[in-house]
Amino acid sequence: MPDTMMTTRASCSASAGFGAKARLNVGLVAYNWEADTSLALWNLVTYARRTPAIAERVTFIEHCAATPKSLMDEEAQLFFLLKWQETHQFDVIGFSCYIWNIKFVLRAAKAMKELWPQTVIIFGGQQIRGSYIPFVFDRERCADICVGNEAEVTFRDMLLNFLDGTPKLSAVGGISYMKVAGDADRFHIFDGFGRVPADRLYHETADATLIEDINDIPSPYLGAIDLPMGGAFLYEASRGCPYRCSFCIWGESKGVREYEMERVEAELHNILAHHPSHIMFCDGTFNMRKDRAARILEILVEHLRDGRVQPFSLLLELKLEIIDDNLARVMDELVQLNPLVTFEFGLQSASQEAAKLMRRPFAEDRFRKAWNRLSDQLKSSAIIDCIYGLPGDGIEQFMQTVDFCYSLSPHRIQAFRLSILPGSEFERQAEEHEIRYMREPNHMVYETKWLNLDQMAWVETFGFAVADLYHFHGTTIKCLLTMKDQLGLTGFSGLIKSFVDWAGRERILGSIYAGNRPEGRWRAIDLSKLLERYVVNHLLADAGMADPAIVERLHDLFRYEVTMGRVAVGGIAESPLPALSAGGGAADLAIRVELMHSRFNIPAFLIAARGQSDIEIMDMDIADSHVAFTQKAGHQGVLVPISYRISGRMASLIEAARRDTAAGAGLAPILSKLVKIGIVAEAGSA
Repeated sequence: MPDTMMTTRASCSASAGFGAKARLNVGLVAYNWEADTSLALWNLVTYARRTPAIAERVTFIEHCAATPKSLMDEEAQLFFLLKWQETHQFDVIGFSCYIWNIKFVLRAAKAMKELWPQTVIIFGGQQIRGSYIPFVFDRERCADICVGNEAEVTFRDMLLNFLDGTPKLSAVGGISYMKVAGDADRFHIFDGFGRVPADRLYHETADATLIEDINDIPSPYLGAIDLPMGGAFLYEASRGCPYRCSFCIWGESKGVREYEMERVEAELHNILAHHPSHIMFCDGTFNMRKDRAARILEILVEHLRDGRVQPFSLLLELKLEIIDDNLARVMDELVQLNPLVTFEFGLQSASQEAAKLMRRPFAEDRFRKAWNRLSDQLKSSAIIDCIYGLPGDGIEQFMQTVDFCYSLSPHRIQAFRLSILPGSEFERQAEEHEIRYMREPNHMVYETKWLNLDQMAWVETFGFAVADLYHFHGTTIKCLLTMKDQLGLTGFSGLIKSFVDWAGRERILGSIYAGNRPEGRWRAIDLSKLLERYVVNHLLADAGMADPAIVERLHDLFRYEVTMGRVAVGGIAESPLPALSAGGGAADLAIRVELMHSRFNIPAFLIAARGQSDIEIMDMDIADSHVAFTQKAGHQGVLVPISYRISGRMASLIEAARRDTAAGAGLAPILSKLVKIGIVAEAGSA
């Protein structure tokens, strides 16, 4: 290493503190899983700019993007950030840290410290809590200051300290740093090597000052921030949660504070005017007040009903048990107008012991009654979440939870291994429950008093199979379970257990993790052939039920489900239509469709089976059928597959156009219809 670089780093390491600055150049970075914008950063900036000294002397530049979901994406984002810093030469860079982005944030922060050790790096966000804060200083040594709670007031006060030294750093609530011994107002700036002089000591200030009335935060959605057209937005109508579940940190803040309804209406009107591709509501319990929740959703319904906005991806997490008839009615209309809506309900566990220990009461009859209040269409847009590895739950209890979820016939069942979130009640109770877990993110549990290491490995494999196979092959599974007595199955969990024991952990997780697969996408498409072999060669064969009439129907149903899954994961390959371009009026168009020909009427079978748990495979009629698969919309690479039954003539035209572009002219009379349903689209617009 050149001597000049060594000298620069050594002097930076020795210069504790930051000093008064005439002006500050501040970069803020956020990587969100579901959005390419950041409400957290916007709130920090808009609140800080209320103070004249900050508005006049601090320049803010934000970088918001989706969390890198592959190694290639990660490399691209890392070099983007390094070039970003090289261009702007920020004095301070703040990272918004969450469990899903912290590993990449650490990598980026360390790289920045290697190249620009004099830059002050600040970590905040929900990951920066509890025992993880000293971990950052002890092990990572790339963040100079950590903010451990809501940050609007803390961030403003830190900036004022950096500008003029007032308030004193030790008086800024909710922060941690390595102080100079005997002087809590001077913080150590890491040098890129991670060295800490002997006179530096870990220091935490008093609790953060939290905003009493969050309406004091100027709205980033009403002119303070330039909103992107077609962007993906995070939105909160309230902050905090009335519940204090032991695995969560939403209830650890200052109760529940709501934005005024007039403001919420104005903000949503403006967001919808920017034609969002995705909105995710971040409220701890969105439907805590049912009438208010219904009114918020009615705003979306009104815009969709009169065509002011086209359907967009929407995710809402609600507490199922407190949905009333009025809210259910509005939710139902929302789903009818926008098929891209997903409602997520947290069950977590149907075990009474686990429910008690996680401080989340569960009554099966109440949960089922609330579920039955939903329409079939609403149920077909709903996800139910469950967690394995919870204190109080062993293998048997988790299988019972899975069977309860299956009995409701939701659209999807999600299964997650418990993570011990920093600052959560379970973090404080780890010793009591004999919880051994990963201290580094993502903090997953290895063992508890109820599950040893081998059992956790098995239940993880089981959980993957439950979630992914139900999502991709739910109809096939329902058909098999209608024959459970003949097949010797005890139920849904029994079927998945039998498959897991037959296939083994290596084949199940090995196929899921094979290659450089983007995380977060449904990957069980890799398991489809394995599942079909198990069903035909093991399950049906051992029961003496390898009837060709059954096997053929199951085979075509598998083909249909696999194609839908492949479209969801990989999208649709395009075939250009240059002949139409030559004909004029339809330039740059392409066919975007996969076709399937079946002896059976699968679409009619699926429509009749919607919302049903008992499905007879022999009810699938013999009828020559053609199915076209395409994607209706997509966001951040997560595509929404859709299928249509089409005529044989239409299928022939599409195939002919692919073989001979001149034949594409035959599509011209029906072109507008094909464009509307997505089978023909502008080339390259996937």
